[in-house]
This record gives sequence, structure tokens and C-alpha cells, in this order.
Amino acid sequence: MWTLIEGFNHLTAEEFDTLVDAPALITILIAGSDGELDQEERTWSERLLRSRTYNTPKDLNEFYRVVSEIFWVKLNGYMNEFPEEPAARNPIIVEHLARINPILAKLSPEIAYGLYHGFVKLAEETAKASGGFLRIGAISPEEALWIDLPMLTPVPAPASNALADTNEETADEDED
Repeated sequence: MWTLIEGFNHLTAEEFDTLVDAPALITILIAGSDGELDQEERTWSERLLRSRTYNTPKDLNEFYRVVSEIFWVKLNGYMNEFPEEPAARNPIIVEHLARINPILAKLSPEIAYGLYHGFVKLAEETAKASGGFLRIGAISPEEALWIDLPMLTPVPAPASNALADTNEETADEDED
């Protein structure tokens, strides 16, 4: 299936699966960092991923379609597999997410940037999904530790890049 997605077809099945797993892992890391992964945070993450099947640059739409189709299965599978306590669970998730760095390096600069930027936005939006007044002040101190996904090497926007420009516009729309 991934071999049909332009820009990802040179990855191994394991590498593609690592990227597909990332949104579920990010959701668990951020939303569960305070010890409670509530339904609002899960649902918000899933909605955000679904919007990316048509709201992102074309190169990433198909990737996010695959992600959104199996998001709940991945999320529930990892929740059942990982320890319940954030102190025990988070290092495992960090290790899994760190495996993304060499994969991003194998992708085109535009796709790598789009994925990295999308993962960071997912972390931010997941943190804001629950709590606070009108999502203001909703980021807990535990979530704030992980919101920038420090285990991932930042991917700069390519110099002249329509994908990066579109991602910025999408990010602005998501914040409104």
C-alpha cells in the first residue's frame, strides 16, 4: 500500500509503519502525560488527522488517509501494550518516536518538513484539546515538556517550497 504513495515508495514497510504509528504515539505521549488520556483529546487528534486527508498538500493527503483509517486501532493497541503510568510509558514512546529521524532524512525535504511540522502541530493541538477556558491555558506542565517533540530533529522548511507555504496557511487556519 505505501509503495503506491508518491514520496514514500522508497521506504521499507517497517519505515512506513513507523511514520504511520507516530500520530497515535504523539497523542498518547501528549494527552497521557498528565496521567489521563481523556476522550476529548483522543477525538480531537483523530479529527485533526482526518482533516489532513484533504487539508494538507497533496503529497501528504494519502499518507494522512492511511493514518486516519487505522488511528484508533493503533492508539488502542499501544494503550493496551504500554505501561499505564506516564513515567514508565513516556520513555518507551520517546524511543519509538526517535526512530523517525533517520526516516525523515530519507524523504524529500518538502515531505520531511510537512511531516515534522504536522507532528509538532498535532502535539500542540492535542495538548490544547482538553482543559482551560476556550482552550486557553489548556496545556498542562506535563504536556509542555513534550509539546515540541524534543526527540525529533527539527526539519527546516525548504527554501522555495509551496508545501511549506501551504502548511503555514493550514496551521493558521487550524488556530482560528
